[in-house]
Amino acid sequence: MLTGLPDIAAQGAAAAAFIETHADWAEAIIFLMAFAEGLTLVGLVIPGVVMLTAAGALVAAGVLDFWSVYLAIVGGAILGDAASYWLGRRFGEHLFRLWPLNRKPELRRRGEAFFQRHGSKSVFLARFIGPLRAVVPTTAGMMAMPHRKFQTYNVLSAVIWAPLLMSPGHLAWTGYDLSGFGIRTAPTAEGSAEQGAAKSCAPAPPVAGMPEPTGC
Repeated sequence: MLTGLPDIAAQGAAAAAFIETHADWAEAIIFLMAFAEGLTLVGLVIPGVVMLTAAGALVAAGVLDFWSVYLAIVGGAILGDAASYWLGRRFGEHLFRLWPLNRKPELRRRGEAFFQRHGSKSVFLARFIGPLRAVVPTTAGMMAMPHRKFQTYNVLSAVIWAPLLMSPGHLAWTGYDLSGFGIRTAPTAEGSAEQGAAKSCAPAPPVAGMPEPTGC
């Protein structure tokens, strides 16, 4: 069902407005949102993806610099997953007794099953799978995954994830009206007249016994 789309659009527009209002702190805000998105416990309750996607729209609008936003997302994502890994390695089972993880035992089971199925690659894959993003790094720490291997997949996934996350916001700005996030702007009357003039400018085909048309 698509009933949630209007809420997502409203959240995206509000997030874009918030970042633009605090443009001097935009990179810090984006970094913190990316960090929180990958952090165990916090990533389950903070809608970081919405704000990070909205940052892509502001990049397309020229409000924010692409590389500044890109590096903020990548840096925050890497550190967020790294923190989750060390939390899992240090506290293990105790971490899953805290809120909100203790309210989502099925999410822990999914994270463990995903890690057992895909092994080290699960750290890379989970970055692109919603709720698993906040639990698989912790699971990797609990399972004593080698730190160097974890960081390899962690960094690689963040580098790829950042531009993919920004793309919907970028497309929303360049192809659609940002205020509606999905309402395509209608062509202006002037544009329509120009198109009509262009179509009527084609010369007519020659007729026998008549001089050839010279064009428009």
